Amino acid sequence: MDSSKRVAFNTLATYARSIVATGLALFSSRWVLGALGQIDYGLFSVVGSLIAFLGLLNLVMSGSVARYLAYEIGSGKTEEVRVWFNVAFSAHIVLAAMILILGITVAEWVIKHKLNVPSERVISCLNVYYASVIGFALNVACTPYISMFRAKQKIAVLSAWELLYSILTFGFAYILRYIHSDLLHVYGVGVVVIGGLTTIGQVLHASIIFPECSLSGRHWFEVERIKSLLSFASWNIFGTLGALFRDQGSAILLNLFHGPTANAAYGVARQLSVKAGELGASMIASIYPEMVSVEGSGRRFQMLKLAVKTCKVATLLVLFVAIPLWAELENVLKLWLREVPPHTSSLCKFVLASFLVDRITIGFMIAVNARGKVAAYQATLGFLLIASLPIAWFTLSVGVGPSGVGVAILLSSLLCSAGRIAWVRKMFGVSVVMWVKEVFIPCASVGSVSLAAATLVTISLPETTGRFMLTVLAGCSVWAVSVWIFALGGDERASIRTTLSSAQSKLGNLLHGDFLS
Repeated sequence: MDSSKRVAFNTLATYARSIVATGLALFSSRWVLGALGQIDYGLFSVVGSLIAFLGLLNLVMSGSVARYLAYEIGSGKTEEVRVWFNVAFSAHIVLAAMILILGITVAEWVIKHKLNVPSERVISCLNVYYASVIGFALNVACTPYISMFRAKQKIAVLSAWELLYSILTFGFAYILRYIHSDLLHVYGVGVVVIGGLTTIGQVLHASIIFPECSLSGRHWFEVERIKSLLSFASWNIFGTLGALFRDQGSAILLNLFHGPTANAAYGVARQLSVKAGELGASMIASIYPEMVSVEGSGRRFQMLKLAVKTCKVATLLVLFVAIPLWAELENVLKLWLREVPPHTSSLCKFVLASFLVDRITIGFMIAVNARGKVAAYQATLGFLLIASLPIAWFTLSVGVGPSGVGVAILLSSLLCSAGRIAWVRKMFGVSVVMWVKEVFIPCASVGSVSLAAATLVTISLPETTGRFMLTVLAGCSVWAVSVWIFALGGDERASIRTTLSSAQSKLGNLLHGDFLS
């Protein structure tokens, strides 16, 4: 499979997995809430949030490991891949042990003295917390194995494992309604066990199919290589922390100016942002190793072409979901929440717009990471993200209302995208005019035409389920046609025609009974 087909296949696989997993999560969340009740469900969420930051740290470390593995794979140095795997494994074993010791040590103090936990639920919360820490430590220790799937571009296989986890947790949430026991304890431990089993399955799978995943103690704890891993990860986490401070700081500002009602609206918008972020991360994961491998093989021109294409494809895929959602947002919020907090719709629209602005330069972010010199880049973007807080404070103080936070978030995304464009122009000499012609104009054309079609339906018909379905149909249909007209080049259209012709031929053989002959 050539590079472009592999990237397309991996992207579609992760995109489909993300959509299915999101749908399963939305259905199962109602079952879990109904089974646990509001108090226990809230306690489960609080306990889970205690290790949320550590999850962020592991995500960044995983990206660092995948980057070094993919770079050496692109260079064709098999032994170097094995060395980097062992270095990463030794570092993650130490990190997992530190997390385990620290997490268990502070557990009772945190649960009993720092969280508002009813006395009769302390033991259950502690058990869930212990299980969560153990499960997270296991995941950290196994990160190099899972990163090898990404580095080797076996993204569809990894998506299958992740989908299996979603299906198992969905099934567990369903049968939870028929269990008569301490459901907080059962659900908390059960989810961790499911995660642990799927993680161990991935480790065994990687050990079988990747010869580079063979352990060799003589390559453990190579100080200079560990320093390189940590340096790359530390600067990436600086940019990630900028986004975290922006989001959490915005919540605090909203609380100070407009109270908990505004926080409820922002909480819904944050959920939308998290789901959009998961979808975006899955698309990045399918493209990132290919770009790093191409850079590692010395083909920078091809890497930059792939970066530009990534900006366009990522934006178009988000538009496919965002257009009907934008047009029918009020209807969707009512179906989902029943009672919608004030200002929720406007904040959600700002979040959607911010996410689209971020996607339109996402390929450039991957290009900078592929080169490996990220310190100044991440420092710049981290600063721009944190700078949204004074902007939010200003908009709220002059009486803009809760939507002022949305304005600040959108402005920070615009500044970050401008920063990415400036950095790739400086580092690689990429033309801004070329990006405008090949990415911005095609995506803006597709988005404008598709949104106009979807909006025309919403303003022409009364708010019903039928209108919602017609809006989705109109938005997605016009999206497909406008992508063909405005966004695809001649070679891309020819490739699609060839693929469709091949698929039609195989289907015809299958229907005529000749497929197996």
